[in-house]
Amino acid sequence: MINGLVDLVVETEEGCWIIDHKSDQIDDSTAAFGKYKAQLKAYEDSLKNTGKNILGVAIHWIRQGDVIMQRCHRG
Repeated sequence: MINGLVDLVVETEEGCWIIDHKSDQIDDSTAAFGKYKAQLKAYEDSLKNTGKNILGVAIHWIRQGDVIMQRCHRG
């Protein structure tokens, strides 16, 4: 079970990006992204169930001023 709220959904003509804000103290934002993959996947699945086309997910690392983005795989 994952408890959370989507921080930001950016909707474009092509589809949506899911962006989560994190304030963790980290050394490597790319490596830390993996810790949240299950949470982001749950958000992605939930929005897909509403009929939205999900282009990808991202984490905005507030303390680092960094954004790590990952495009969704099309199957």
